[in-house]
Amino acid sequence: MGIAGRRLLWLPAVVAALLTAWAALSRPAAIRLSDLGVYAGAVDGLRHGASLYDFISAGNAPFTYPPFAGLVFLPLAGAPALPLRIGWTIATLTTVFLLAGLLARRIRPGFTVLAPVAAVVLMVSAPVSSTVKYGQVSLFLAAMITVDVLLLRHHRAHGVLIGLAAAIKLTPLIFIPMLWFAGRRRAALVATATFAGCGAFAALVLPGDSWRFWTSEVSHVSRLGYITGVGNQSLNGALMRFDVATPARSMIALVAGGAIAAVALWHAARLARRDDWVSALVITGAAGIVLSPVSWTHHQFWLVLAAALPVRGRARLLWPVLVLAVMLLPVTALGPPLWSNLRLVLAITVAVVIPFLLTTRAPRHEPAYLTQTCCFAGHVKQDGDPVRLRSDRQVGPPAHRRGPGNPAH
Repeated sequence: MGIAGRRLLWLPAVVAALLTAWAALSRPAAIRLSDLGVYAGAVDGLRHGASLYDFISAGNAPFTYPPFAGLVFLPLAGAPALPLRIGWTIATLTTVFLLAGLLARRIRPGFTVLAPVAAVVLMVSAPVSSTVKYGQVSLFLAAMITVDVLLLRHHRAHGVLIGLAAAIKLTPLIFIPMLWFAGRRRAALVATATFAGCGAFAALVLPGDSWRFWTSEVSHVSRLGYITGVGNQSLNGALMRFDVATPARSMIALVAGGAIAAVALWHAARLARRDDWVSALVITGAAGIVLSPVSWTHHQFWLVLAAALPVRGRARLLWPVLVLAVMLLPVTALGPPLWSNLRLVLAITVAVVIPFLLTTRAPRHEPAYLTQTCCFAGHVKQDGDPVRLRSDRQVGPPAHRRGPGNPAH
């Protein structure tokens, strides 16, 4: 397929992006990109000496993230509303395109159609639509996690982006034990140190807000909004909708949610050791949705990716259809008890059931002589990753493959 043909494949995704942006930016000014308004308003108050956690938006929404997030958002303070909203929306949609391309290359290398199709699916999915509509930061954090795992896995900085994402918003913390159990213990320690370092830096710069957040605000789940609504698809949210009393609800959410997360992390580690990191990310993300006290629609990005899980047998064709129906259609609005909790059911299924039905995803094509267990210049290959060299000399193919057109160096 020529360059023009490949560009044409992206046209539906571009149209979907424009429509998504128009739908978000044409909302009434009072509710347009409302979460972005909270970020900008809170740090504008911070710049003038107020606490991040004293800010309340016109829509009665407070700032709920750790203090380090306030420092990250400081450049938003005082920015003109319209350019800020347009720029944030463009950055969000660009991130969707980049994620679609990255994930498509990992799921099925060389299949040209997959990336633009993935971009369309993501654009029209409920999590991305919600992210764009509210001006949320969630998609940027998902991109940081994905890049860390898929692109930085052979780099010393592996773990840094996950730690940064968790310092901005606590939900990515679940990806740190995923790294640990997958054998990426150095990366898990790097992520933990990055998270702790960001928190310590915020404590030095904003000691009052840091003390207030970690001793009080972090446990006030009610500040996060209308958490009994169907937008909250965590196990805790479902128990609230079933009117389970507070002590029992907290215990069930902690014990059952923790058990689901433990099983999911075991599955994710097993798949990661087989070099199926995309499936490991999706399963861990699904467990995070179940375990978190609040899992809004824009948190549920990982469930859209569950459509790409390599399910074997007769379910191979039915599974992606079911996933996309749940994540693209407004099924939670159809009412209790099943429909209003259907995305939670999907998250639990992805976390603990579907991993038993997965086939081995074809590994990325790498020369065999770079994926054998070997040692060169004092560095040993670990965890199924290509060997990294500590010498300017390049490892060549086996001798029987060398020839006039394939020299050793």
